[in-house]
Amino acid sequence: MSRATEVDQLPPPIETRCGDYVYFTKRSNDGAVVYCRRLADRTVESRTEQVLLDSEMLTRDQGYVLRNLLISDDNQYMGCLAAKYGSAGGGSESGSLLLYTLSDAGTPKLVEILEGVFNFVFGTNSTLFYTVLDAKLRANKVVAHRIGRGQSEDIVVFDEPCHECFVDITRTKDKRFHIVNSSKLDSSKAYLFSSTHDFWQNSSKDTSAQVLRLVRPRQDSVEYFIDHHDGEFIILTNSPKDNGPGLPTSEPLPFRLVRAPTASPTSEHWIELLSVGDDELIEDVEIFKSHIMVSMKRRGQPAVYIYDRASGRRSELPLPYNGNCTVRPEPNPQFEATTVRLGFSSPVHLESVVEYDMTSMKQCKSWASTPLHINSSEYICQRLNVPCENVDIPMTLIHHKSTELSKAPPTLVRVYGSYGVSLEPEFRLEDVPLLLRGWVIALAHVRGGGELGREWYSTGKGTNKTNSIIDYLSCTRFLLDKGWASSSRLAATGVSAGGLVVGAALNISPEYFRAAVLHVPFVDPLSAMLSPDLPLTGVEISEWGNPLSSTASYTTIREYAPYDNVHDMSSDRPGPSILVTAGGQDQRVSIWQPAKWVARLRSAGGYNVRVPSDTGCAPKLLFYPQMNAGHFHADSSESEAGSDNGGDFISAQALRNAFLISETSTSPC
Repeated sequence: MSRATEVDQLPPPIETRCGDYVYFTKRSNDGAVVYCRRLADRTVESRTEQVLLDSEMLTRDQGYVLRNLLISDDNQYMGCLAAKYGSAGGGSESGSLLLYTLSDAGTPKLVEILEGVFNFVFGTNSTLFYTVLDAKLRANKVVAHRIGRGQSEDIVVFDEPCHECFVDITRTKDKRFHIVNSSKLDSSKAYLFSSTHDFWQNSSKDTSAQVLRLVRPRQDSVEYFIDHHDGEFIILTNSPKDNGPGLPTSEPLPFRLVRAPTASPTSEHWIELLSVGDDELIEDVEIFKSHIMVSMKRRGQPAVYIYDRASGRRSELPLPYNGNCTVRPEPNPQFEATTVRLGFSSPVHLESVVEYDMTSMKQCKSWASTPLHINSSEYICQRLNVPCENVDIPMTLIHHKSTELSKAPPTLVRVYGSYGVSLEPEFRLEDVPLLLRGWVIALAHVRGGGELGREWYSTGKGTNKTNSIIDYLSCTRFLLDKGWASSSRLAATGVSAGGLVVGAALNISPEYFRAAVLHVPFVDPLSAMLSPDLPLTGVEISEWGNPLSSTASYTTIREYAPYDNVHDMSSDRPGPSILVTAGGQDQRVSIWQPAKWVARLRSAGGYNVRVPSDTGCAPKLLFYPQMNAGHFHADSSESEAGSDNGGDFISAQALRNAFLISETSTSPC
């Protein structure tokens, strides 16, 4: 497994200019990320770099694992959001904000530590804003802090009482406004205030109500996100085109771009700037002085467009890997920039960064690493459509060119399908050893994800959740019917909510699978949603429904919940071997959920704690709790930068691969 982490050579550092400084990261000899800067506009001879932070030293000397790092506008302060390494830090959702002063001479000086911080953003005049979590892990407050004053003098800027909402704070690209977003999973409202406002000039209780301006009241199934550009607000929204706040809408509409004057940003002043086709879904927008970058999905595949503000011309950027890739906007902090940086990866390409000229649409620079033990040109990544009832389910297949599908090679089918999150065709370290051994990796893009837009999401959540499970089984059955996979060598895998889909599929059609791996699986949704005191239950209502108040929600969840539908196993319907992981510090899926599911599977018969050595084909049920780990320890696509221990991740994935290879190499029972 460790060989898969090796690269042929590291790319040169990616430099980002902020004011008079250029910032970049590099790797130390032991592989740790080192954050550096140097003065810009200096001759090569005088370009002395300054080390701002060594992530390994932060862990070794102070016991922190870095989650996020930001620099203030004036380049005088550095904020490092970190969690304590070990039992407390493994699963904690909030952390400590370490504040340093920066100077051209000497090392950064630690001046303050703020506790209980979930997210943060700098303001002006030594001010920053951060969010905090309540007892149920809901980000419910935005707090203003002035560096050097102490946390006891902080001012609550916004407090969201609705238990279904979570808040965040962002800053517009031109630095003129801060935006407070209060969101449910499928709706939002936003307040804005001037970035130069001094909350300490008037610290009365109604300061926030006087300063924050509501842009548009909350409406079911309507979201909007705000930026500011050249005297007007640019807003990404899926609101009705007449912008009426009181209009009912049961289904989410496509996203579009609108603009509004700075003095009047409310929805009655919105003017459409850009709409997209029925087969297009806007995912991200980056505002520049002369251009707007729009990242979207078109028929489920990535596309990036550049809009010239002066001419109105729309141009499409060429994407690598024939479009079978994941696109992620890189940090593009310079509002006046004429270039844009994007990150790309594919199942057989490590993430690379490409800088494009937004006028010529040509590539200017690129940074890429090449895996030492995998030749990307020898692999195939293709998208198929699987018929299912009245829809086609996209499925991505990845395998070596020499792998003959007609011979039913070992196959791993991955699924997620929740929260409108797309299962992206991206590089995943843990899959490399399987691909090198001739495996096929299949990605089932089921309803409930965001691959084909908001309707694709809405038809796979709430009372429609069974569609996610039906789609997954259809993709699996498609591979079996084609002869491209065999039930004796077919494995399933899912993380968190993806584990729910896998668990439900195992209850319905266990004969399809030889093995299954479920990481921190959400397998007891009924108990969770019937327990309002559990963390995040209130926030999750719009995703799963409320079984406490809705008979339809209760009935639907009860029908598909993996825990509630474990069947008595018999010799004529054996189950597959199953590996289940859990985190002792997981605050999203408590360890008791997968533990009680494993216990129920064992009580149903067919699984024994001990497996005789001469019956290697007997199904196994393995429970692997990591008591110091949190929710994001087990999956490379969800792991936070620097979260948990990299060695722990590699060990966990090595166990996964050993389990899959072992189980698919033995004869089925």
